[in-house]
Amino acid sequence: MRVFFLCLICLITNFSVAGQKYFGIRDEQFGKNKVQRKTFEWKTIKTNNFEFNFYKGGEELARKAALKAETDYPKITEILGYTPFSVMKIFIYNTDDDLKQSNIGSDVNSETDQKNINLSKARIQIAYNKNDSLFHQKLIKEVSTLFVFDMLYGGSLKESMQSQFLLTLPDWFINGIASYISSYSVSIDKEAVNNLISKNPNKKLSHYKDQESTIIGHSIWYFVAAKYGKDNISNILNLTRIIRNEQSSFTSTLGLSFNKFLKEWKNYYQGIKESNIDNKVGITTSAPVEVNPKKSILDLKPGEIDTDNYSFDLENIATFNISKRLSEQSDSKTDILGQTSSVLQRQNSKREIKIGPVKAYNNQLVSTSNQGYVVLDPVRRFGIGYSAGFNDLLENNVLKIDAFIKPTSPFFRNYDYKISYAYYPKKFDFKVNYERRSINIDGIDESNDYLFRPLNIYPFDGKPILIQRRIFSQNINAQIIYPIRDNLKLEFSPSFFKAVDIEYEVPGRDNLTDNYLIPALSLVYDNSNNFNGKIDYGTKAKLTAERSLNFKDDRKNFDRINLDVRHTQKLIKGVLIEGRINYTKSSGNAPKFSILGGVENWVNRSIHEPTGLLPGKEGDFRDILFYNFPGQLRGFQAARLFGHSHILANAEMRFLMADYFPSSTLTSNFLRNLQLVGFYDLGTAWKGSKGPFSKQNSLNTIVLGNDGISPFFAEVTNFKSPFLQGLGVGVRTNIFGYLIKIDYAVGREDKAYNKPLLYISLGRDF
Repeated sequence: MRVFFLCLICLITNFSVAGQKYFGIRDEQFGKNKVQRKTFEWKTIKTNNFEFNFYKGGEELARKAALKAETDYPKITEILGYTPFSVMKIFIYNTDDDLKQSNIGSDVNSETDQKNINLSKARIQIAYNKNDSLFHQKLIKEVSTLFVFDMLYGGSLKESMQSQFLLTLPDWFINGIASYISSYSVSIDKEAVNNLISKNPNKKLSHYKDQESTIIGHSIWYFVAAKYGKDNISNILNLTRIIRNEQSSFTSTLGLSFNKFLKEWKNYYQGIKESNIDNKVGITTSAPVEVNPKKSILDLKPGEIDTDNYSFDLENIATFNISKRLSEQSDSKTDILGQTSSVLQRQNSKREIKIGPVKAYNNQLVSTSNQGYVVLDPVRRFGIGYSAGFNDLLENNVLKIDAFIKPTSPFFRNYDYKISYAYYPKKFDFKVNYERRSINIDGIDESNDYLFRPLNIYPFDGKPILIQRRIFSQNINAQIIYPIRDNLKLEFSPSFFKAVDIEYEVPGRDNLTDNYLIPALSLVYDNSNNFNGKIDYGTKAKLTAERSLNFKDDRKNFDRINLDVRHTQKLIKGVLIEGRINYTKSSGNAPKFSILGGVENWVNRSIHEPTGLLPGKEGDFRDILFYNFPGQLRGFQAARLFGHSHILANAEMRFLMADYFPSSTLTSNFLRNLQLVGFYDLGTAWKGSKGPFSKQNSLNTIVLGNDGISPFFAEVTNFKSPFLQGLGVGVRTNIFGYLIKIDYAVGREDKAYNKPLLYISLGRDF
């Protein structure tokens, strides 16, 4: 019923899923850096349909780019049969090195996410590479790409994200149409197309990536225009947006099967023995005569045509297109690429291009995210969260607001909220965070007693302990970040942390309050790259050392050191391995606890019931605010181990099913994101200074007769292996936008295997 209820909530609310963080949770923050070596003072000029932003030394470049973009605007909209409603904002950098210093995209995980955000903001970044022709070509290609995305996916981030769950287009489709639109300034090499086709005749179109996908896609759209007419390009695009299948759109528009169309396309390019490129117009001037293998069975008279089996001569079509374009531009005596403004202005004499005066850049905050989400909090379990984000278009100033509430009575006793602001435009990055957390405790029973075992508080004989307590914290944190390199940074994070224990059942008892000063230092390495918005390939590592100093009582001071290292690598097509090692050690006068077992965001969670726990002095309820939940140890129930220190290692081999099938056969988001997983987990946790290999460690010591009834009491030391091992298989996929994980694992403890467990959980592994 709990699984059904959670799925129902997800479907009704269209929420995303997020894990709630305490300390050391597996969803650690890493992130690459944008290293600023100079300050940019931005200026703005506006035209009919664009906004161009530049800085010192870039005004002339921006004016030429504005003229070029406005000149080509009618051509782009004519080919697409679509006009965007928003004004596109273009940021021009004088050099590639300057572009690398931009903060745009610093706060997202993948190029796909960045593309979606750029779409929602109608935003482009482009650098000048000391070549006007290449710069203008790239500009028009970027503009065309965003126009196509706006046409296919919608003009807002929310709309585009929802559309992409239902419409996933291959690279050749988007890259090709953008390249084709800008084709008058760069020729499509027919010999290159022929080589790609001949090299692997059976290769699926969806398997072409990067530059190959651009070449193949360009050639397909050119072939459509040459044989079937340019108007059919916009017809195909519009139909693709409606029926959400690019192959069916070709079929319905052109009146023949997609396979037959591909055969015609291949015959056209493979029939060329020699290609002559007219660099002025950017298309091939020689083309083969399309030979129809079918013979007419009609007895035709002279001058009559068999319309059922007639094929157009593409050479004549190409020649006609060239002649038409040259005749339209016969008054031009200079390069028709339009690298000089005078020629461009003459070509657009019928359409007045307005370029406004230079103004100061308006750096206002805009909304970037606004969503609800389901939270499976490790302490309070099910809750509802909300997140909102704001930043300027350059992403130099970022404001985030997060909130969580558990729907219980009293309503406002289980909640979180966090407000953060980050400032990025200088060499040093700065962040300020304010966070408040409240946890209400109505009693201690089998549903939450695992939280109190580290505090030596145990309900005996299954009888719950009835209490009315609330613990809450306030945390004010400042971060000073020094980017050493693009993939390496140093963070200094001093915090003021307030922990409060409120007793409702005993009137007149003063609240218990502790204040801490917590300086922390972290070294972060991240060379990962995300190519599809799903998987980060590469290595991430973070080493953090912190010290918590109590303002009034030194006996409550404690230290913590945490190391988290992760690596993802592709083995062969469709197969990758992922690994993670996490180590935490808490020490000092009042060390805090790590709790291991199960998985994070575990929907059907079950809790381990221990025996023989060591008695001791009752702990402080406020310690729960400092608990560390480091991640998955599958094959075991939740809270199987706890201690002041832990070691956890995870290894997974993933099989990406989408890589084994052409995209045309994967008609649902479920199939496109389907993964099969084999995994192995290894972990342990211990108390005190004696590590897991010591015979006298806390793992090897149990107590008999500690039930409050037996008159006998004994402390027993055994010598079993301290490490728990879990191994199993799993399935990952995306359902209605949520990453659903199903794992089946068996645990191995001291050479014995336990009963297998089923895990249904939400969100990424690590």
